[in-house]
Amino acid sequence: MHRLLLIGALLGVATRASAQPAPAPPPGETPPVKTEGSPAAETPQPPPPLSPPSQTPVAPAVVEPIRVAIQCEEEGRTKTCPAFLLGFVDANKVLLNSPRSDADVTVYATATEVALIDRVHLRFVGHMPGAPSVIELDVDVDTRKTDDEQRAVLGPVFLQGIALFVRARHPTAVKVELGVPDGLSEVKRKGSPWAIALNFEGNASYTEKYRSATGELNLVGRYITKRFRALTLQSLHGGLNRQPPLTLEDGTKVSLDSNQWAFRGGAEAIYSFNDTWSLGVGSYTAFEDPKAQYKYNSRSRAALEWDMFPSDDPRGNRLAVFYHVGWQVDRYNIRNDIGERFAQFPVHGIDAVGSVRHDKMSYGLNLSSDVQLNHPSRRHLFTASPFVTVQLGTHVDLELSLSVTQRELPAPDPAAIDPSDYEQLSRLSFAEPLSITGAIGLTIHWDPTNGVRNDRIESI
Repeated sequence: MHRLLLIGALLGVATRASAQPAPAPPPGETPPVKTEGSPAAETPQPPPPLSPPSQTPVAPAVVEPIRVAIQCEEEGRTKTCPAFLLGFVDANKVLLNSPRSDADVTVYATATEVALIDRVHLRFVGHMPGAPSVIELDVDVDTRKTDDEQRAVLGPVFLQGIALFVRARHPTAVKVELGVPDGLSEVKRKGSPWAIALNFEGNASYTEKYRSATGELNLVGRYITKRFRALTLQSLHGGLNRQPPLTLEDGTKVSLDSNQWAFRGGAEAIYSFNDTWSLGVGSYTAFEDPKAQYKYNSRSRAALEWDMFPSDDPRGNRLAVFYHVGWQVDRYNIRNDIGERFAQFPVHGIDAVGSVRHDKMSYGLNLSSDVQLNHPSRRHLFTASPFVTVQLGTHVDLELSLSVTQRELPAPDPAAIDPSDYEQLSRLSFAEPLSITGAIGLTIHWDPTNGVRNDRIESI
């Protein structure tokens, strides 16, 4: 029993001794190295190295073509639209035919017949960052040529217009090359500054008993350079009216027929100091039939104009204001209500004009005033005239205008009016305070070949 107790005590002491940490080695001695099976505590292992975070592969950027929609407004006599234009789109991988709702660029094609030529107007309309919103180009396609010859003429013009849109998205896809036209070093054409225009306006009606017609013919000659413009105008107006006579109670028949004519001629010259300021002078004289307001009328004026746009603005836009002052001479057919058969007086006024062009149409508004300088309340005239001009061809324009005039003029003296003269009575509307006139006209013109535009101080 005592032996068992002694053995248990010895085992407890050994257990406590093994649980105590090993004493630190004396300074300068190397700690004992742990070997397999050693009772020393294990040395902590370093943490495993961190692996790089996983990266999701980036998909390459999608290269999208330029989506193009072809819209034929006037097809003309060739295969230009849609066949040739669609062929140009399909032939270039950077372009893709697309409906207009999804298109980056819409090409509007309009063909105008000029003799044996189809004048094709291409209007590129886009909505792409870095590209113009609208590009307009014209090309003449000979209807007598073969398809290949027509494509050879049309193709470069189409690529010229679409290239600016392609470059905005894919700069490396566009290459530009300039060539030397044949004979460039041999032929130096300056062109001619002379121009001529023929304008006709008219209307007519016909029934068995009632017939009427009026017409106006204007011949205009122009000399145009960048800084100087001169113009001469010859205008002829005529009209007639035929209807049954008026029978009075005593059986007297009063003729209701009427004839009218007028001629107006003159000239003007304008010099532009720069793109903003211009100075001009002009003089015009008119002669009228015996039943009209004037026997003759003459007016000479000088004008100073300010313009917002240069005279050769490529879009044809215009915004201008000019002040004019001059002298007017009148000889009346009928004495007026202040006893005048002849009058002369100074006049002045301010005129303004604004116009914009879209494709082959121009829209504009003219505002004019004419006031007797020394007696404004006796004679004054204010006119607003909106107008639309449509280019029908290279030498033909259609013009529509509306003129609204508010005026104050001496009225004809009632004592000088023959109450039995119907034609005279029907021509007294010139003294009415309000006048509204509409007109439609056709102009045939041959422009200067020097390529110069100058629209300064029109209609002095």
